[in-house]
Amino acid sequence: MKAYNRKIVVTLIAAMLTMSLAACSSSKENGGAASSAAPSASESASVEPSPAEEAADPMGRFDPPIEVTAVRSVATTMKFENGDTIDNNAWTKLYEKELGIKLKYLWAVDPSQYEQKLNVMMTTGKLPDIMPVSGAKMKQLYDAGQLEDLAEALEKYGSERTKELLSKDGGEGLNSATFKGQLVGLPLNPGSTDTAPLLWLRADWLKKLNLPEPKTMDDALAIAEAFAKQDPDGNSKNDTYGLGIAKELYGFFAGLEGFSNGYGAYPGIWVKDASGALGYGSIQPEMKTVLANLQKLYAAGGVDQEYGVKNADVLIQDVNSGKLGMLYGAHYMPLLFQEGKNKDPNFDLRPYRLPSASGEAAKPQTAFSVAEYYVVRKGAEHPEALVKLLNAFNTVWPKEQYPAEEIGVNGAVEKWQYALVRGSNPTANLDNFEILKQALEKDDESVLDKTTGQPFIFKTIKDYQAGDNLGWGYSLVFGPGGSQELLADYNRNSGFKPNEFLSAPTEVMSQKLASLNKLELEAFTKIIMGSAPIDSFDEFVANWKKLGGDVITQEVAAWAASR
Repeated sequence: MKAYNRKIVVTLIAAMLTMSLAACSSSKENGGAASSAAPSASESASVEPSPAEEAADPMGRFDPPIEVTAVRSVATTMKFENGDTIDNNAWTKLYEKELGIKLKYLWAVDPSQYEQKLNVMMTTGKLPDIMPVSGAKMKQLYDAGQLEDLAEALEKYGSERTKELLSKDGGEGLNSATFKGQLVGLPLNPGSTDTAPLLWLRADWLKKLNLPEPKTMDDALAIAEAFAKQDPDGNSKNDTYGLGIAKELYGFFAGLEGFSNGYGAYPGIWVKDASGALGYGSIQPEMKTVLANLQKLYAAGGVDQEYGVKNADVLIQDVNSGKLGMLYGAHYMPLLFQEGKNKDPNFDLRPYRLPSASGEAAKPQTAFSVAEYYVVRKGAEHPEALVKLLNAFNTVWPKEQYPAEEIGVNGAVEKWQYALVRGSNPTANLDNFEILKQALEKDDESVLDKTTGQPFIFKTIKDYQAGDNLGWGYSLVFGPGGSQELLADYNRNSGFKPNEFLSAPTEVMSQKLASLNKLELEAFTKIIMGSAPIDSFDEFVANWKKLGGDVITQEVAAWAASR
């Protein structure tokens, strides 16, 4: 969708690697997903069941072994050691020993060549048994009648842990791979809850100016103006800003999504319009209301007047130097602003639920996060092999049989990447939060998973509570009153507004969306800054439709009809 500042993305990834209990990080330590649902050692051991047992056993071994063909991408940066190759490594050996699956790669190429190589195979009609593909490619293969329905295989052979992980996103990933009742792909879904925007405010400034915590959008507008005009830092200078906005307007850092959500607008995602059809959020009437209020706020000085020329690095520095005290952003914001707390112990940036203009609770929008699916060619003899390979990744294997150094990570060598089929936990950080909450409330470290970053975060939060401000950032993410606590509450109460379009970009979307996004950025920026009247929004909508938006909307409607 929209482009994000590279440093922000890198920071987010770093935070995820440190904090998440995702399947990948678990596999680095144990070779599988979270240990709380791990099978017993006897379940994981290599035991040859009878054919009757095998039919109902998610980890049952094919006897005699079967050969399964596959293709995949292998980045040039992937590291190997001790004679390992992508064709022969601990994972391929595990597949054969534990599952009776001999994995044969027809080819493995750099990611930049994967799509083209797969396209050539599609023209020949000679596809491998298993393929990792994008959502667009999955739909193309489905439309050509080249994919197996995996619903029965998943129901019959999916392990308890695999089914749990695939359902933790509320069915979003599986629904995105289902057409006319046929499940044609298994999604790799990192989850969408962490993409939801929250409002971040300097609570110490609220207190100094005697302002209430924001409940309504009028409250938020008043706070933005007060932060810009009423000297919240007390230095008798006109040097503080109100609402901080990314010059790109959207994104996990200082984006307008959260502000817009307060008015029931959902830019950049697809929602049901007044007719019940899927419409692009940025062109809906509610967005005009958002822009009208932003234009007034900007004119009143409540928006950073130079936002259009400031990159993310400058905005981060504005917060850390005590000049900016209000922005919308993702759960990890405090990790960007630890420097501000180090400089000023009174620095009290906190997350808040999204204020609402309607009196009803505002719903933070979430992004569709599935980028890859695993599919099986039509006519493959054993479609259940894909499910079993996923089960294997989601299993915590006994360390004496499969040490982390062999199937997880050994120094800089990430061997979990050798697995053809990988799983993920879409609520990893919410799970982390619940466990850390229990540990903190009971002051009991025994509940922590020592193979993850939980013990580090627990200690960091405890140190902060004891007076060490260096733990402030992690405490504001996972501690009491932190961002994950708010997201957990939204999640419990179905409080998110998800993207209704659960697919990769359509053909015309891929061709036109970048130029349409540019059109949107230019039109909205002019309106906010007052160089264009609010009614120019209607002209933008007409141009958006004419320049490809109507065709994209038709594509989205066709996708919805295929469900």
